[in-house]
Amino acid sequence: MTKNTNVKIVFDELNRMFPNPDCELDFNSNFELLIAVMLSAQCTDKRVNIVTKDLFKKYNKPQDFANLKQEDLEKLIYSTGFYHNKAKNIIKMSQQLINEYNGEVPNSASELEKLAGVGKKTANVVSSVAFSAKEIGVDTHIFRVTNRLGLVNSKSPNQTEKLWKQFYPEYLGDEYHYRLVLFGRYHCTARNPKCSECKLQLICKYYKEKDKINKA
Repeated sequence: MTKNTNVKIVFDELNRMFPNPDCELDFNSNFELLIAVMLSAQCTDKRVNIVTKDLFKKYNKPQDFANLKQEDLEKLIYSTGFYHNKAKNIIKMSQQLINEYNGEVPNSASELEKLAGVGKKTANVVSSVAFSAKEIGVDTHIFRVTNRLGLVNSKSPNQTEKLWKQFYPEYLGDEYHYRLVLFGRYHCTARNPKCSECKLQLICKYYKEKDKINKA
C-alpha cells in the first residue's frame, strides 16, 4: 500500500462539513471522559450521555467507583450493554488509578492501555481528546470510512491505525478523528450511506465499485 493523495481532498470536504468537530460524549473531567468512552463500547454516545447524566451526579471520582459493589454499578449502567464486564473493569480501573497513578488519568495511550478494560481505541481517544496526543482511535465508523474511501486497505481497526500512522501522520489528533467519526455516523453509514449527495463520490472506492455493479 502507498499513500493516497486523495486524503487532502477528503479532509478539505470534511473540514467544510464539520468545521468545529467535537466529542459527542458529555463529561467534565478527564476521568469522566475515560468512563464515558469505556461505556460507549458497543453503545451509542446518546445512550451513554443519558446514563452518565445521573451517574456522574453521584459518582465522578476514582474513589467513588473504586468503592462501589459491582452489582450496584451494573444496575446504573445496564442500558449501555455488556454491563457485567464494564462494571468490573470500571471498578478495577478506578482502583488502579488510585494505587498506581495517584488518582490521575495517565496522559499517554501506552499507559492508559495498562488499565483494566482500556483497549487501544479507548486509550487513543482519551489521550487525544484530554491531552492533545497525536493518536487516532479507530472505531467501526473510522474503519469503515477510511476503507471505503480507499485511504487504507485494512482488515482490522488495529491494522487501520498502523497504516494511518505510517502514511498520514499529519492527520492525527482529535479533530481529524472526530471528522471521520461524524462523517461515518451521519453520512457514510453502514447501511444506506448517502452516496447520492456525497461530494467525495468521484474519489470513493466504495462508490465506484457500487456504481460499476449497478451498470453491469
